[in-house]
Amino acid sequence: MGAIIGAQKHAQAQGTHAALGIFFLRGFMAEMKFRRNPLAAEQHNRKAVFMITLKDIAAASGVSAATVSYVMNRCGNVKISAATRRKVLEAAKRLGYAPNELARSVRRGYSNVIALVSTTGLASDYFYNIFNSICRTATRHDFAVKVYSLENDTSSALKMLVEQRVAGAIFHAADFNSCRSLALELQKRGIPVAAVNCRATIPHCPSFASDDRMGAREAIHCLYNAGCRRIACMTHGGGFDYIRLRNEGYLEAMRELMPEQSPLFIETAGDCRSPEHPVRRLLQNGEKRPDGIFCIADGHAFQLYQLVYELGIKVPEELSIIGYGDLSGASTAMVPLTTVQQAFEGMGRLAAEAVIAAAGSRRQMDSRTVELPASVLIRESVKNTAADGNQ
Repeated sequence: MGAIIGAQKHAQAQGTHAALGIFFLRGFMAEMKFRRNPLAAEQHNRKAVFMITLKDIAAASGVSAATVSYVMNRCGNVKISAATRRKVLEAAKRLGYAPNELARSVRRGYSNVIALVSTTGLASDYFYNIFNSICRTATRHDFAVKVYSLENDTSSALKMLVEQRVAGAIFHAADFNSCRSLALELQKRGIPVAAVNCRATIPHCPSFASDDRMGAREAIHCLYNAGCRRIACMTHGGGFDYIRLRNEGYLEAMRELMPEQSPLFIETAGDCRSPEHPVRRLLQNGEKRPDGIFCIADGHAFQLYQLVYELGIKVPEELSIIGYGDLSGASTAMVPLTTVQQAFEGMGRLAAEAVIAAAGSRRQMDSRTVELPASVLIRESVKNTAADGNQ
């Protein structure tokens, strides 16, 4: 038995030595050529990384080039033993093999690039978290991510995405309709698409978003449990889904907890610090002033902070405030902001996995909407009634 194993190791070593011998011979011949032609030497140096081929790995591992191809290209429909697969991968590692992704994309008909198309800008906290999650997921599957900022030029974006043979596209938008036509054109060309942090309005495009209605309901329950009985909702105009769902969540919770109270919506249009703004006048009305305000976005809460500081209203002693989104400034505000936390990383991971799976199988995607839980992150901007009772 030991003799057989020794023979196998000897044969494997001979294969490796033979492959390396081929490299040395190539190198010697190339050196003679490059001495006569310096320009050829420069071009060779640029291409050196591609010199190791599947045939070289086959020679080093003692298997056929076809077997090496099956292993390196992860062909699931061809049975390769674990020992053979390990032997091929070890040989590839020893020789420093790097796959030619360009050649792979030509054979497959698509590249290993996932497009992340955004219409909301690229600097926000939530986009950064989603992008990081998509990148981590793509890397685990040997895919790369390329970001595209869509600025109403659908034809140019379509041309670029098709020419680069992207494997799939993930759309990030406040309103999916702003990128709907591009998504449809990509689908016509067999490119799978998905929506993240928004809800798709076309078939065969799964959506991965936050459960905004439930997040708003939990925020109102938090204010109610803190003793607030005059709870307002600070919102803004627009037909976006997340606005509608958060407003609906506020209404549902108010009807459930305080059916006798009339819901109070506060519009944030304009500068709320101006003397005649409705928010300022409401907060200056001692009898009707809310004791709790749910802001459908952290940005509204930050504006509200400035106004209540100017008016001398104490947070949370006189006014409890909850935001939505957990932006980077929420935890470092003058009073750390209680806010609704969204599962941005989960959205990105699920969207990337769905697109990558569809790209590999070339199957049509479903039209499901996955709503990830949104939960209240307690900080200091909501009155702690338990602590007050213990004083």
